[in-house]
Amino acid sequence: MKKNKQSLRLFLAGLSVLCFGLTGCKENYTPKPRTYIRIGLPEKAYRNFDTTGVPATFRLPVHTRFEAVAPKEKKQKADWADIVYPGLNSRIYCSFLYRPDLDSCIMNTLFFIQRHISKATGVDEWEINRPEHRVYGYLYHIKGNDVASPYQFYLTDSNRYFFRGSFSINCVPNNDSLSPIIDFVKTDIDTLIESWRWR
Repeated sequence: MKKNKQSLRLFLAGLSVLCFGLTGCKENYTPKPRTYIRIGLPEKAYRNFDTTGVPATFRLPVHTRFEAVAPKEKKQKADWADIVYPGLNSRIYCSFLYRPDLDSCIMNTLFFIQRHISKATGVDEWEINRPEHRVYGYLYHIKGNDVASPYQFYLTDSNRYFFRGSFSINCVPNNDSLSPIIDFVKTDIDTLIESWRWR
């Protein structure tokens, strides 16, 4: 008799849980669309960058840091630096070459761009030609959702100096969701190029 009462209680408890589960949710469940975090961008403001370590002056955003990178070899002809965006987890990798073999420098730049082509959906290029300031070069926009470096560029005076920049965000590429940062930094790159003056 005791066993029958326990079985009956278990059966009734299970039945009530089942009834509650069937009648408790009357709304149809609709999954929410995938979202991304909101990216807070700083206000645009620039400062003049002028130091003896760099053979040029240009305008940089006030919220960035210009960090020189120590060369690995003493004989190295290049100086390396990063323009760091601490709040955006991104940077523009920069290199300066003195007395460059210009053809070799341009070929190396094109080689680095070529490495992104497998992930790219297209490449836009803009010629930089400002003879009044001896500033020449190209800006490349490498399009695609999985491209690690969407903007690369180089500047030269066609004789003594060669400067190369490569923009990158320190995360897995998803350029649809990162487009606010990419567009934001593109304006800074344009400002840097337009304000560039060789010494």
